[in-house]
Amino acid sequence: MIEPFQHPAPKLVMEPPSMQPWTMTPPSLSPLHMTPPNMELPNFSPIQDHMPLPTLSASKFIPPQSFLTYKHPQPISVVKFCRHDPTLLVAGSSNLDPEEARPVQEEATITVFRVEDVSREVRGDDKMIARGIYEVRQKIRPRLHVMATVKTPGAVLDLAFSPHDSELLLATLSTGQIIAYRTPRGKYTIKQLSTHTISRGNPIHSITFSPSSRTLAAATSGSGAVFLLNIPSSPRSDNAITPLAKITAHTSAVLHAAFSTDGKRLYTGDESGVLSSWSITKPSTPKQKWTSSDEHPKGLTALLPWPAPFASDINQKRRLLLTGSYDGNLRVLDMSSHVRPPYCRQVLDLEGCVWRFAPLPPLPVNAEIGTLGPGAFCAANRPDVELDPEQQGVLAASTRGGSRVLIHKQKFEEVFLPRRDGSDIVDWTTSDGVKMDHEGREKQYYWYDLADIEEHGDSEVYAGDAVAVIDYDPLFKDAGEQRLRRGWRLVSASRDGTMCFWQVYVE
Repeated sequence: MIEPFQHPAPKLVMEPPSMQPWTMTPPSLSPLHMTPPNMELPNFSPIQDHMPLPTLSASKFIPPQSFLTYKHPQPISVVKFCRHDPTLLVAGSSNLDPEEARPVQEEATITVFRVEDVSREVRGDDKMIARGIYEVRQKIRPRLHVMATVKTPGAVLDLAFSPHDSELLLATLSTGQIIAYRTPRGKYTIKQLSTHTISRGNPIHSITFSPSSRTLAAATSGSGAVFLLNIPSSPRSDNAITPLAKITAHTSAVLHAAFSTDGKRLYTGDESGVLSSWSITKPSTPKQKWTSSDEHPKGLTALLPWPAPFASDINQKRRLLLTGSYDGNLRVLDMSSHVRPPYCRQVLDLEGCVWRFAPLPPLPVNAEIGTLGPGAFCAANRPDVELDPEQQGVLAASTRGGSRVLIHKQKFEEVFLPRRDGSDIVDWTTSDGVKMDHEGREKQYYWYDLADIEEHGDSEVYAGDAVAVIDYDPLFKDAGEQRLRRGWRLVSASRDGTMCFWQVYVE
């Protein structure tokens, strides 16, 4: 008699649990109708393919969806949040292409917005509640109010709030002028103080304040000149903003300049690809320290020192200089070594001219968010709150590439030898702030392009900025109440006048 064939019993293999938490979207809830959950992102590291990436609530594969869209009547060239008031947003317009600004008279505008925090139900919850699946879940969403508009005699190419005086706003124009405004805190109004002709017949592409001096700023022009400016405490009379020095080393337009974190150096880069460093310990007599023309063959468009001024990790990371270029690449230059010109540590292709960098503001540590509550968070107003030095990043406006969320994170590998209790052995730190272990190995950090904002379509993006925000977590509860989580509220603006707002979260 032939015995019937029997399959062998399956062997059970117990896998060790993952060390990284992960979440799953409920099957009945479409991801198109809810905020993307926190998740472990797919691995697309440009450094080492086996390294997992940091966690963000959005990615290149799950782009964040806008919570608010506003259509401006004119093309937008720049948007800025006030560093001391995250509810104050200003937008400048320009009918000229920012890359080809000309010294022509044209009417443009500066618009003042109030960004209000509003608690709303999570999108799609009304249907789930009706079916008895979920209780009401809350989220913080922005609501935009147009508060004031002023006209300018030329295209607005840049806007900058003073980091030392929260009510002082400077605008640079295509006509070679700088206009000073007062924006009283809590009133959302704008009053013109004075007009200053800096470079007649040449566009003023950018202006940036020194992080260490209340009276020092740098402006760049289409002629290739860079002006070190004296900023009075209250520039109420015309032409009260005066040049201390004029740097004429560049032969093509300088689109951006940046002070070092300590304010002792000024970095300038032009459209021909020349990058220079200047000692400005005596602003009236700047001295060139080095120059380079090898790294940026298609020209420089953006500069940002790292750690950024006023960042929470300012004394804990290796000094870097981020540069943007017409070739669409973000380059990371090492400023901590003694090699000059600095060598390039990393290159990220952002698929569009990298026009502007906006540092993501500091976030509080997780232990603090329960006492702070939901809403926009301003570190400048809360010196008592502990900030998280590990959560750092940049919003980049990369024209045809749209907006990009870039995160600066430690490479996920065991750099330090662990103690028996699992903590790291950290015995010393270099003078540059670079953490080392007892064997002299450095804690490495790299840049990751984590999220692409795609809703602007084919319209070019030249403007973007961010504020920190604490929001409700739609998926997890503690003792029956929604938990809170940290993140950033982002705004990006395109040449068709569309402003879009997002919120993305860490952890």
